Amino acid sequence: MKSILILLADLALLVTACGTTTLQATPTGSPTQSSTSTAAPSDTLLPPTPTDTPIPIAGKTRTQINVRGGPGASFASLGLLGSGQNVQVVESDAAGTWYMILFPAGPSGHGWVAAAYVQVDNPADVPTAQQTITATPSGPTGQVMQKLNVRSGPGTTYDTLGMLVPKTIVVLTGKNDTATWLQIEYAAAAGGHGWVTAAYVQVQDIASLPVLDAYGKPVPVGAQTGTPAPEMTPTPTVGPAPEDGDSAASPAIRVTFSPSGAGQFSYSGQASAPQGDSQDWIEFTPYAADGPSTRVTVSLICSGNGTLRVELLQSGLPLTSWGSLQCGDVDRSIALTAGTTYQFHLSAAPGSGLRLVTYTLTVRNEP
Repeated sequence: MKSILILLADLALLVTACGTTTLQATPTGSPTQSSTSTAAPSDTLLPPTPTDTPIPIAGKTRTQINVRGGPGASFASLGLLGSGQNVQVVESDAAGTWYMILFPAGPSGHGWVAAAYVQVDNPADVPTAQQTITATPSGPTGQVMQKLNVRSGPGTTYDTLGMLVPKTIVVLTGKNDTATWLQIEYAAAAGGHGWVTAAYVQVQDIASLPVLDAYGKPVPVGAQTGTPAPEMTPTPTVGPAPEDGDSAASPAIRVTFSPSGAGQFSYSGQASAPQGDSQDWIEFTPYAADGPSTRVTVSLICSGNGTLRVELLQSGLPLTSWGSLQCGDVDRSIALTAGTTYQFHLSAAPGSGLRLVTYTLTVRNEP
């Protein structure tokens, strides 16, 4: 019996000397557990924290518009959107006059567009931005002092592209040799630029602006004479107007005037006969500060070798007592019913050979 006990003791000593970790269990809660415990789970395994990011609202552009880096015309232009293009509206500025949209080319994938030229089903559903954004101009700016034509070149013989209202902020991109005309960013122009006379634009300093020729190309310093250059008459485009696909049901532009939103718009187009796009449809809804009626002021500037016929419709029905509108009419005042949809139907009159008319229609809602 004694020999058996001695043998067992020897075996115990042998196991203790040669044992492995697989034969040892560390008791739960022992001091050695804290030094060998598994690392805490990574943050990527945690559920995402809910955010208050608003769901974008579907919208569609009413005309060609500039996308800017902030809610204002003095912000840098990020690009252009064509008429009838679908957009996703994220929010509006505090005044409701600018919409932030999803725009991959912009900072953080966003850009800003004028709300007056974007159609959404219910503007009240667009959330308001909580943060005020201060404009950082993309270059020198100026303020329009009175109603001003935007032209395709530095002179009155160039085509009118549109009209600017007083207090409009414009971004300056150049000047002519005598600094009597300024080139500005203008989204409605084919190249994104237009010209305005410097006499009616209040600016701080134009000395740093580059000198440009009539085509918008930089003029070498040695070639700058400082004397007025002769105004050039643009060569008219001879050819049918391109089809734009608009109709009474789907007008080229649709604008709803409001006290805090759009108060004026300009639309430039072409119509030709007997070939090409012979007609355009332009829709707007006026408002009145008081009472059921209001007045709008309309101007129609044309060029080309044809005649433009203008018809005014109310809720889809032609009006007969509103008067008339012809090329060359400026600030033609028309009495209308507030809150009612109106359309201008412009068509090229047929004649001998191809007749092409290029026009700019400007409509302003009087307060």
